[in-house]
Amino acid sequence: MIIFALSTDFWLLALGQGIGALGEGAGAGQPVVSGYIADRTKSRQRASVFSTLAVTNGMTTTIGYLIAGLPAYLQESLGLDVADAHSLLFWLCTAASVLSLLLILPIEEARSERGGEIGVKRNLFEMKSWGVIGRFSLMRATSGLGWGLIDSLLPLYFFISFDVGPETLGPIYAATRFLSIFSYLLIPRIVERFGDMTTIIVSRLLTAGFVVAFSMTSTYHLAIALLIVFRTMILFTMPIRQSFATGIVGSKETATAIGISSFSRMAVRSVAPTLAGYMFEILVLSVPFLSGAGLMAANAILYHAFFRRRKK
Repeated sequence: MIIFALSTDFWLLALGQGIGALGEGAGAGQPVVSGYIADRTKSRQRASVFSTLAVTNGMTTTIGYLIAGLPAYLQESLGLDVADAHSLLFWLCTAASVLSLLLILPIEEARSERGGEIGVKRNLFEMKSWGVIGRFSLMRATSGLGWGLIDSLLPLYFFISFDVGPETLGPIYAATRFLSIFSYLLIPRIVERFGDMTTIIVSRLLTAGFVVAFSMTSTYHLAIALLIVFRTMILFTMPIRQSFATGIVGSKETATAIGISSFSRMAVRSVAPTLAGYMFEILVLSVPFLSGAGLMAANAILYHAFFRRRKK
């Protein structure tokens, strides 16, 4: 964030993006967090714990999306250029990152009764769940590529199709994130009633259906409504999938399983914007969304094929 705040050089920005991708969400953060929660909670508690984390994340992300329109306001009110107007936004993100670091530092490692650290299988050759990890990684790869095709160039799609920019989409994304908070409150009951796998499968299929409808509409307000629906739907499954991942392998292999599956997801998702861009230019604007919807539906089929015998 500091690099983004201080520089407009393309290669420095690429370096900053690469460094940022090492962190929470995209890099090492998510596997460690999920493994830590698996160590500190019982299986029946995890859906509730991940839902609580998703609620707090949703609240602050809503604020973040609202702040995304700040540069446009600064350009108009203070006469700043694009780079200077965005610089303040990146400094705010830097301050938030420092605050999160200060909050994380006091957290202690999870330890077993013998006093040793738990939750990590230090020798990969001793792991017994490579088959499960491979299947889960394949599922994560299909959803990562599918969602990458759908989500990565949405702002460009709205700019091309409806001539709207981030100052318009920011509040819309914020509304989507805010609505998802209420859905997280229902997750423990839904998972208890239908099971995590069934909930994920149905949500994936519904997401695919709404994305197909989105790709076919040429009406701005209908496109916005469908955008809100399918983004809320995909956000709804996030804590369920996180809880599901902690239960498919033993606690000592959780971090490794999530790390490898996250790597497979991010590896294919990294090429999604390029693929979507070529589809925009060479084919038609709807192709990335239809392709992504097909992969999301395939992801639901893989969940059923690989884990249909797994209970709640």
